[in-house]
Amino acid sequence: MDNTRMDDLLSLLDYTAWATARLLEALAPLTPEELNRDLHSSHACLAGTLAHLYGSDVIWTARLCSRPAIRFSDLPPMPPLEILNPQWLALQTGRRDFVAGLDPDQSIAYADLRGEAQSSTVGEIVRHVVNHATHHRGQIVSMLRQLGYAAPNTDLIAFYRLQVGQ
Repeated sequence: MDNTRMDDLLSLLDYTAWATARLLEALAPLTPEELNRDLHSSHACLAGTLAHLYGSDVIWTARLCSRPAIRFSDLPPMPPLEILNPQWLALQTGRRDFVAGLDPDQSIAYADLRGEAQSSTVGEIVRHVVNHATHHRGQIVSMLRQLGYAAPNTDLIAFYRLQVGQ
């Protein structure tokens, strides 16, 4: 196994966990009305976009771990942020630990949301998960600004700079 490539994938998973934690921290002061206000953006509101992002993490983690297919409709309602935060961290930590034991080129067979058979490598799935999360975090940052809140810096380069500073 190519340790450098796996280290890069694990670093990307660490980044997405870090960025998610920063985002959840920024969302903590919002009221339920603000979280659910239709801002005419991705998944209508902050709560909807967050639920999509978390649900996607659950679905892709199940795929990586070769668990039975999950659809969004199978997921329970998103819990309040104070419960979601540790729950999401545990999901991301477990996924990282599991991926660390895989080969980046290992093929994973899964069913997509339409039930169609698909196959992707561990590396492709990890990169997709991180890219998808980055996309929706950007939307959430825009919605935070629309509501007048400061948005956290979740840029990859900020994460790298933090790592160098340690």
